[in-house]
Amino acid sequence: MIGMNKITNHLILCFLLCSSLFFSGCIADSTDGYVIESTNNKSAIAIADLDGSGITNISVFNGMSGDSGTIEDRATIGKLISHLDQYSFEKMDDQTDRGGFRYSMDFYDDSGKIAGITIVGEDMVNIDNVYYQVDGTPINIIYVQELIESGIVSDEETVKKTNLHVSSLINNSSDINKISIKNGFSLESSVIENSTKIKDVISYLDEYPLEAPSNDFLLNGYQYFIYFYTVNGDVSRVCIVDNNTVQIDRVLYEVDSQSIDLAEFKKLISSSSSSNSALTPGNDGLNVGISISMEALSIEDLVSQSDIIIAGTVTGAYPSRWNTADGQRPDKSNDELNIGTEDMIYTDIGVHVNKYLKNPLDTGDLQITIDGGTVGNDSIWVEDSPSFEYGEKVLLFLNWKSGRDEMTVTSGYQGKFTMINDTTAVRGDGVSVSITEMYDHWEITEI
Repeated sequence: MIGMNKITNHLILCFLLCSSLFFSGCIADSTDGYVIESTNNKSAIAIADLDGSGITNISVFNGMSGDSGTIEDRATIGKLISHLDQYSFEKMDDQTDRGGFRYSMDFYDDSGKIAGITIVGEDMVNIDNVYYQVDGTPINIIYVQELIESGIVSDEETVKKTNLHVSSLINNSSDINKISIKNGFSLESSVIENSTKIKDVISYLDEYPLEAPSNDFLLNGYQYFIYFYTVNGDVSRVCIVDNNTVQIDRVLYEVDSQSIDLAEFKKLISSSSSSNSALTPGNDGLNVGISISMEALSIEDLVSQSDIIIAGTVTGAYPSRWNTADGQRPDKSNDELNIGTEDMIYTDIGVHVNKYLKNPLDTGDLQITIDGGTVGNDSIWVEDSPSFEYGEKVLLFLNWKSGRDEMTVTSGYQGKFTMINDTTAVRGDGVSVSITEMYDHWEITEI
């Protein structure tokens, strides 16, 4: 009898233990009340200081498709937070900006943004501008995608947000102590560190209220890159695409009412900024000009030696980059750099194709790579590299660059002309050409 009582007691204890584990699991996975019990202090939820209780919506941006929207469904929010809480992360030593990502998610409560979590890939996340490596099981991106798609409401289906301003959309605008500005076309960069002038720039941008665009559209470069730095290390990027569009931390906004006066903005930053060479006192940044010897080509030579010829419109410029895997400066001193051969800075220019004159491609937009540019404190200027202006109508002779999957202008400045009208173009050195449509080809001849 005593033996039977012991067995019975053991069975009762096992039943109670299993019940406890079952019900505790249910509580931990509860989504209706947002009860997130995290015991892992390396989880994304712990790092971002999210307990889930106050989350009212999540703003989501798909880095692959460019789609954006908002999740407001309580159950979906709870499931997404619970799923992210399963993974463990370690802060990475290398905090270089990776650029691409799968999903960017901003978490909000009724009073504003709480935190931002970007899923860079299955093995990496960015939490509030800090990169973390997944420690252990990779992120199940397919499941995350299913959750997001089940609960997201596209921006077109939500009420359009109005009366937004730059200062309300960047991180801690009152604590900004430095602004770094780069012109996407001239490639000039400068820094503003004077507090009064910083306020002037923010006040000027705040004169233009913003609203989320109602339709998706293709971005193909920018006019200005503006980086806002705060005293505690936060960074916000504002890209002035054109006088009607800006992008703030990967989110597009349209200017509501009048267009941005870019000429006035240029005057403001010119009078307020110092050259980028003064960005870091004592820094031995690179500032060199190089000349590459090029054979003078006739128009006939340009036509025969070019893979593609187009007439198009310049739509934007992208941030300059070093020819390294991450686009950052090689780990070399200035004396060790082999500028123009092994080590180089490049800048990409966006061009919309109005007309293919030779070897048409299945795309209406091209990205042209030119030599030279500025990355941080380092600048390389190439004498014969062509220059571009936003909205400029151009005739371009193009080639695929040997050894690089990039399209370049044939023979530097010689392959770039400015269109005067539909049939005439002129080059910077005064050479003019006429463009004539023949029966089966376009003929380009010097005037």
